[in-house]
Amino acid sequence: MATVTFEYYQTTPAWASMGANTLVFSGSLTALTATIPTTGWNDGMHIGNGDPGADQCATGPNSTHLRNVKYVDGTHFILDGGSSEVLNDTNLVSTEVTLRIHLNNGVAVATQNSFFFCFDGATDTVEAVGIEAYGFEQGVAASAWTQLNDDSANIGGDNAGERLDLGEKTSATDLYWYLALSARGESAGGKSSFDWKMRTEIF
Repeated sequence: MATVTFEYYQTTPAWASMGANTLVFSGSLTALTATIPTTGWNDGMHIGNGDPGADQCATGPNSTHLRNVKYVDGTHFILDGGSSEVLNDTNLVSTEVTLRIHLNNGVAVATQNSFFFCFDGATDTVEAVGIEAYGFEQGVAASAWTQLNDDSANIGGDNAGERLDLGEKTSATDLYWYLALSARGESAGGKSSFDWKMRTEIF
């Protein structure tokens, strides 16, 4: 039976499962509860045990916290509070992304119809509430962000043109996708109707 795990890059071991924890977009590289201005984007990425709950970051590269990839514009990003860079596979390598999706199966499988999307946590086709978000898949020669959510414009969910079309994988027992994510609130306050999901078919 296939299992899918959301993983984050750390120091030892290199990749670890997020488990049942929450991916938290923050206004600080080191403080989980720091707010993001509605005119800005995430300056930090963390793992919390609630919404957001307590910080569960353990051995990440930013003083134990996760990598942070910040949206600048359609073709640029900032990594871990640095300078703006052109978005491509050379400037953003696999160990610098927000998360890795790991599909494991007992026998080798390939994939088709693979998508990653942002939604309200209840209905796959409904956008997250009060959120603007972008995504990028590393390793497929992409060179621009894809808008995954804009509640004010009714964009988001598992809908064509509003999700990330993931690169398909050839036959193997362990398959990986490397994703950078950036988000902000469209209004002040925490956002709880906000989740991510990956969908694929294996054969």
